[in-house]
Amino acid sequence: MKTKKNPMAEKTENKKSSYLWFLPEIICIILVLAAVGAIYYFYDMQILAAVERSAFSVIILAVLGYTVRKHYPVKKYFENEALGNLKRYWLIFILGLVFALLCVFVPSAAWPFTGFFVVLAAFSNPFIGMISGTTLLVIATVITGSKAGIMILYLICGGVGIATFFPIKSEIKIVKPLLITLLCLFTCEVTGIVLSSSNQISPEQFLLPGLNLIITGIIIFGGLRLYALKVTYSWRDRYQILNDTEYYLLADMRENDKRTYKHLIHTSYFTERIALRLGMDSEALKCAGYYYRFCPIDPGERAEFFESESFPGPARDILTEYSDFIAKRTRNRLKSRECAVLLLSHTIILAVIALYEKNPDADISQQIDTLVDATFSRYEKVGIFRESNLTMNDCSTIKKIFKEEKLYYELLR
Repeated sequence: MKTKKNPMAEKTENKKSSYLWFLPEIICIILVLAAVGAIYYFYDMQILAAVERSAFSVIILAVLGYTVRKHYPVKKYFENEALGNLKRYWLIFILGLVFALLCVFVPSAAWPFTGFFVVLAAFSNPFIGMISGTTLLVIATVITGSKAGIMILYLICGGVGIATFFPIKSEIKIVKPLLITLLCLFTCEVTGIVLSSSNQISPEQFLLPGLNLIITGIIIFGGLRLYALKVTYSWRDRYQILNDTEYYLLADMRENDKRTYKHLIHTSYFTERIALRLGMDSEALKCAGYYYRFCPIDPGERAEFFESESFPGPARDILTEYSDFIAKRTRNRLKSRECAVLLLSHTIILAVIALYEKNPDADISQQIDTLVDATFSRYEKVGIFRESNLTMNDCSTIKKIFKEEKLYYELLR
């Protein structure tokens, strides 16, 4: 039996948590002010001027960060992951901040901020990664008095890096995205050298960009390796438990409601097959196929369900969007390909089961093509997939998978 929390105590606890959430800004301001004071007494005025510029930029960005997160809580982006991710994110951000403050002593051609963009995004999300990386870049630019072109160069490279690596799936692909990111960085660096050089270009001018490529590659590879060890491998272990048909939720469903259990098992089969063919996260879609009937519609109950069963982040995202769609909170529109696949698999399996219940001797091989085409036409007509990133090629592949499984549908009889 669950005990109800005291509302006043819960409110006080939440208030304390909200203040703790802004602790990094407070610490940041204190450390920068302390650094300014120390350098004022021990170093010359030139270094003091640089640190004053950095202090001004850090304080402004800290206040801006406080304001933005007060009205648009960034913490909700971390709810799908372990709390440890939030700690790792701040650890990486602080390391990046230390490097940004040391950029006074490092030539701009060797700034490895592209790596920080990618790693920060991995431990939060692309939006936060882009904002965090930009913050570090602005601090370094203000401290060193560099031109705006330097900041734009690394901003472009950071955006390309995030775009090539994301979304991160259960199997992280590093080689191809890393090569694309480093190629973009090298191209931007070489373009800057060519445009800014008034004399003949010499090989020595490419030493710093080359060093930057090596350091950036190490940061990205090491950061994503840490992400794989701490996040994706733990997801994999959890998926092995949740996607086992002997897991207690599925076992209870098998005992109490065989029709629904059969529906879930076969829906999950198709979601996994389609995900593998289209390069989606097959484990997350398979998990969603098993548990979308268990997922509560109410957001509060749903969050409790996710927490109690320790659902990995990608599976939570699919189930959340699907539940909101069922509850008509999304204007009858789906945003992701994964939810579109789940909805189509659910509908096709339900239609085949209903057909067999109506006529046990029905020849599915002669009717499945018409059934699949009619399902797609109905959903396309009402515009359910209009705002999703499901392409025409994806639809064609999904139709083909449903139509070529004629023998499999005999298991539903």
